[in-house]
Amino acid sequence: MWKFALHPWSSTSSGSRLRQSEPYANTDGGLAVIGMLIVWTSFIFVVFPMLDLAVTRLFAHGRVFWLMENPFLKAVRDISRQSQIYLLPGMALLIALRAFLPGRLRICPPHKPLFVLLSFAAGPLVIVQILKMIIGRVRPRELVEFGGTADFTPVWQFSAACTRNCSFPSGEAAAAAAALSLLVFVPAKQRWIAAAILTPCLLFVAFNRVIFGAHFLSDVMLGWLLTMFAMTWIWRWVDANARAIDRFFTRLVVR
Repeated sequence: MWKFALHPWSSTSSGSRLRQSEPYANTDGGLAVIGMLIVWTSFIFVVFPMLDLAVTRLFAHGRVFWLMENPFLKAVRDISRQSQIYLLPGMALLIALRAFLPGRLRICPPHKPLFVLLSFAAGPLVIVQILKMIIGRVRPRELVEFGGTADFTPVWQFSAACTRNCSFPSGEAAAAAAALSLLVFVPAKQRWIAAAILTPCLLFVAFNRVIFGAHFLSDVMLGWLLTMFAMTWIWRWVDANARAIDRFFTRLVVR
């Protein structure tokens, strides 16, 4: 999956100019692979809905999720959430600095932080929040089996049991996937090494929500995959228009 999904982000704007005859070749492959993963993941959890409950029960002792108060796991979640408070404004600041100090920040073209911002906006914000409102799936710890009052519903099944802060898909899993957009700042030769280190850490951050009883496994997996799909679409546009984006922000102050 990562070969197709991350390869489009390994290009540079100069590389993009060399590929003008086939500007979307890499992203087409990534979109096809991620799209199939979304379909097959959905199919498995729709056909075998009890798989979600079986995984959730691994972390529940009776009606208590016994790792909810684990200091390490809580710290992992706190760090992942708090990092976004600094990450997103930091990306906006990089774009602003490039506009005001274009000569001093040539190493950071604006299209790269813009890609990160759009990735977080598309996945954790737009896709996740819309689906949460439409699907209305309750969280595992709100089920009768785990001390709540609601009944279990399979993934993609519409439900009126939840009206706000619902379970599907996982916003924190989507944010973890969106954090992979930071690989665009890593030099191309080191990008696969960085991806091999960063990806397992972010997957653990996402799966942490299952351990806490806050999300089903399908919430996490599809939240991740849907965000990756959106990110690949975004990079398809950003990479093709990198020079125009960079010129726009560089000349913004002058205008």
